[in-house]
Amino acid sequence: MEVTLTNINQYFTRIAPCLTRPSRLQSFLPGILLLFFFNQPAFAVVIGKVVQPFASYTFTADDNILRIRDKMDPVPLLGTNNLFDMSHRFTGGLLFEKEISRQRLTANLNWTHTDFEKFNQMDNNLKNLNGNWNWFLGNRLEGNMGASYVQSLAPFLFQPGIKNIRTEQREFINAIWRFHPSWNLHGDYTRYDLSTDSPIDRLRFLNRIEDRFEGGIDYVTSGRNTVGILFRNKIGDFQARVPAPDGSFIDNGYDQKEVMARINWVVTAKSRLLWTGGWVERKNASFSQRDFSGFNARMIYAWEPTSKLGLTINAWRETAAMQQLTASFSLNTGVSVVPSWNITQKVALEGSFSYETREFSRFAVLTDPLPLGRNNTIRNAAVKLTYTPYLGLQLSASVYIII
Repeated sequence: MEVTLTNINQYFTRIAPCLTRPSRLQSFLPGILLLFFFNQPAFAVVIGKVVQPFASYTFTADDNILRIRDKMDPVPLLGTNNLFDMSHRFTGGLLFEKEISRQRLTANLNWTHTDFEKFNQMDNNLKNLNGNWNWFLGNRLEGNMGASYVQSLAPFLFQPGIKNIRTEQREFINAIWRFHPSWNLHGDYTRYDLSTDSPIDRLRFLNRIEDRFEGGIDYVTSGRNTVGILFRNKIGDFQARVPAPDGSFIDNGYDQKEVMARINWVVTAKSRLLWTGGWVERKNASFSQRDFSGFNARMIYAWEPTSKLGLTINAWRETAAMQQLTASFSLNTGVSVVPSWNITQKVALEGSFSYETREFSRFAVLTDPLPLGRNNTIRNAAVKLTYTPYLGLQLSASVYIII
């Protein structure tokens, strides 16, 4: 069993500054989030080493469970100013894993029911099905092919307190060809389909199909380090057209191209560096003001000075849409530090500290009916203590601070 105690300053404030006002240092009344759940190994029973059923239960108490924004009056929508509620989440599913010669097949089928005690109009079911075939052809060619289907409650991001069920479907295939001991080629294609079932018609502007193409070449050193170049192309097609003030309809479709350098390097026996960076160009079918052309990069440095201590540092400058949902996006620049300490074989302590700025200066326009703000700063800090008395049973306590 895992028990998590979280102290959170209105969790929605992670994104609220981007939605309500220019960024500034703010403090919020603390909330409490309690999660009780059995992790998968606790309920797992292996059937012929192929099928593994699992189950979990989660209890949550939160003082702003529907993520109502600051300065937003919840009474017309919910009939109350008291946003505290508790929810119960039940999950059950099956894990499938089978190896046939060198081929490896995996699948995950699960169903979740979430029940809210006060805001029971938000009760919902989550359906999740995904499968993957890790295939091999000869000694130099391998890859993955699979699909996933998820039907779930969308985050209370654009319309807090509104029940919006979204369906996400994904199909993908990728391959890597090691045509030389020091060189390999890789390619990837993914088709992503998002649709919503919302009582509010204006949320249907989120519906879209995105085709993602990726290809690249890597040089592999004798130490298995890699240096390469990566090409990406994302084509987004939003089915719903947004009405313009002049009565016409606006196409939110986009075409994004990326050329990236990628380095995966073992710096020392105890540290590794992963860096990806390059040029990104995004063209929109409508509103050239939302086009972007510039430098994006992300760096991850992992260091383990001893067998019990670890430190991971992330730094990034990237363009991204909130929750990857909209056509509008922000330029995000930030850094995070994640230290960890395995105190004993059964007790571990982990921290997470991050600072990020989000700039919507010229990326948010009227085609997304959302008050995104302009310049925002988000600071997060978290500490988690985990105790594992034996395999399949886990207890943890976490404290979060979000400003």
